[in-house]
Amino acid sequence: MFENILGHEEQKKILLESLKNGNISHSYLFFGPKGIGKCTLAKEFAKNILSVNNLESSPDYRYISKKEDKKDIIIDQVRKDLIDDIYEAPISSDRKVYIIDDAELLNISAQNALLKTLEEPPEYVVIILISHNLSSFLPTIISRVNKISFNKVEEQLLKIYIKNNYDVDFNERMLKYIDGSIGLAVDIINSNKIDYFDKIDKLYLSLSSKNFVNSALIYKDIDFLVDGLLDYLEFILFDNSNFLCTKFVEKAKIRLKNNGNYDIVIDSMILKILDNIM
Repeated sequence: MFENILGHEEQKKILLESLKNGNISHSYLFFGPKGIGKCTLAKEFAKNILSVNNLESSPDYRYISKKEDKKDIIIDQVRKDLIDDIYEAPISSDRKVYIIDDAELLNISAQNALLKTLEEPPEYVVIILISHNLSSFLPTIISRVNKISFNKVEEQLLKIYIKNNYDVDFNERMLKYIDGSIGLAVDIINSNKIDYFDKIDKLYLSLSSKNFVNSALIYKDIDFLVDGLLDYLEFILFDNSNFLCTKFVEKAKIRLKNNGNYDIVIDSMILKILDNIM
């Protein structure tokens, strides 16, 4: 039933048993590191609860996440998308499913509003909270939900999955950087960033050998504004105990975020790394 979900065998077993026995909780909290498949499994679980193939087209399903123009999930959004809707009976299924992604972003007012629903939910309602930070929740929220903990996907399992499904071989450094996050791995593949990350690997090797000419040729061919590249360079430097150099990357990220001149910022960063790399 969850064959397309990578890893998380124990968690899948728990959910399969609840579906088989009809013992589905009114509220769940899926928690664990980012990008490891919590929301993907939650959506598959929702499909089976509602007995649908296309979840997005179901009138009995709602997906709630932070609005782009907001810093958190506010009470008005919870009222509109959940509380005002929850007491309307299901249309095409016996249940209604609400998934709140990045639920740690629910502000205190939103959590208090949600709490009242968690305390006395309608019989047909299933609410699934997805989070990577339990400390953001009110203790009363934690006590009201069925908690399911998720761990990172094993490195070897992730490597095989990527090879079989995308015909891509990540090197050991990339696998370490991805750190069990299938979401990050797929994002890198789907956004055609792999070549950029390969260039960062080559740049590091050139920098560590103090080869200024070759380093200049490589870094001039890299667009450091591509999402994740400076993070990856910082990761490599840290992983090789070049802690001082990571500070130069951090400063470059801040300066670029503040609209600093790209060429000046990157040139300065590379020169400082060359002077200090071990």
